[in-house]
Amino acid sequence: MKKYIISIDSGTQSIRAVIFDLEGNMIAIKQQEFDPYFSLRPGWAEQHTEDYWDKLCKVTRGVLEEKPLKKDQIIGVGLTSQRDTVIAMDKDGNALRPGIIWLDQRSIENPIPPSAKIKAVFSAVGQKEGLKYIQKYSKFMWIKHNEPEIYNNTAKFVQVTGFFTKKLTGQFRDSYGMISGLWPFDTKKLQWHTVGAVYEAMGLHKGHCADLYRPDSIIGHITSEACKATGIPEGLPLVVGAGDKQCELLGAGAIDPEIAVISFGTATAMEVITDRYIADKKMRFFTWPSAVPDKWDIEMFIFRGFWMVSWFKQEFGTREALEAQKRGIAPETIFDEVVKDIPPGSMGLMLQPYWAPMVYNKNAKGSIIGFGDIHTRAHIYRAILEGIAYELRRLYELVEKKTRVDLREIRVGGGGSKSNVAVQIAADMFNLPVSRMETPELSALGAAMDVTVATGVYPSFEKAVATMVRKGQTFNPDPDTRKIYDKLYRHVYKKLYKAMDPFNKEIARITGYPPKD
Repeated sequence: MKKYIISIDSGTQSIRAVIFDLEGNMIAIKQQEFDPYFSLRPGWAEQHTEDYWDKLCKVTRGVLEEKPLKKDQIIGVGLTSQRDTVIAMDKDGNALRPGIIWLDQRSIENPIPPSAKIKAVFSAVGQKEGLKYIQKYSKFMWIKHNEPEIYNNTAKFVQVTGFFTKKLTGQFRDSYGMISGLWPFDTKKLQWHTVGAVYEAMGLHKGHCADLYRPDSIIGHITSEACKATGIPEGLPLVVGAGDKQCELLGAGAIDPEIAVISFGTATAMEVITDRYIADKKMRFFTWPSAVPDKWDIEMFIFRGFWMVSWFKQEFGTREALEAQKRGIAPETIFDEVVKDIPPGSMGLMLQPYWAPMVYNKNAKGSIIGFGDIHTRAHIYRAILEGIAYELRRLYELVEKKTRVDLREIRVGGGGSKSNVAVQIAADMFNLPVSRMETPELSALGAAMDVTVATGVYPSFEKAVATMVRKGQTFNPDPDTRKIYDKLYRHVYKKLYKAMDPFNKEIARITGYPPKD
């Protein structure tokens, strides 16, 4: 009897339920979109948790209607989601307020000064600046200060997977592979912190945190109530692999440190796996638990990465969007056609992709320089794609100094990977072969692979990768284009970052935006 896995991937803009077979073939998929967030004040980003659950139930029921399966045909359910979303839940598992998602930029205007004990603990590990950041941006502390009634009724603070796990299994549990951002987690030891001062600094106590499990372990089983709501058979094992980006790395088969993955998503990320914990105190890149136990993923982020393409389409791409709708194809395909004859370097345009400030530089702003009367909307579009690639290269060079690992190939996923131009630019920028994977649902596939190892279908992740992961089209670097990008990167882009910084600070001082910390 052929066996299958149900994989659930909850992202920023949609949730998908995917059925895979044990060879990694996508058999069926259902998707429900939702607004990325709503905002009651500038900089806030929240999402209604009932919308998360309602859409999950719709996609799981829908995918099982498309591919009806008996219980004994399903080996388990895999779960992944966007990370760093804070959901306050009471003891009965009810969400007490909308979730505060990862795009949220709220802060505490006048944090209560930390105690001498907290200062001593953070100073001892060289994290004075980290303590300031935590005190200002902790969502737990914000709720404690601004919504004390909700805070006092909160039994657990969870992420999206923790919310779903409670709904699906009745247990407050999660995978340690989900933990990123400001949580009291010891990333090096892959466990909740044992130092109480860390919880206090964030506005938490240890009881607020769900029990953590390895990414390759069964976290619970589907309850009868969840079965009625979702259509998923009662008693099936649930495995929470890791966050969407970590699962994407696994789904692309990049369990070798010499293989990087670029995710052209709402936030564009470049990731590599590492066998040892490597951190950057300046937070220019991030290190989180991997979807493979006892390993870590190093992430380089452009927070509004391929969102800039969506912004461009909304503000300037009406004509191409209508043409795509008329022809029944993706808008990226139309834009690829529009920019195919524009030479590398966009005829003098250079873009810095800081449409959102960075953690390590709040004053950073997006910029486009080099305009002339020859430039059109198409040149701007190509400059956006090139700017994203320039920045990824800049960030990876920081990582490379730490890891001392030379890449041999790059694999790509995310909605933007549908663009041949974007993928080719990455190949030329890094002078490496870049492969689009056979399935576009890399995060869901990674979650499914965690299920296969957790349930013993495959004895190792190496076996799961060898069986379930396949490349699609590979884009090789063009020698002439590579030389142009290399010169522009070294002689212009890298210098532009430093050159613009004092001007950005003056802009912030004069205009008051972004507000001074």
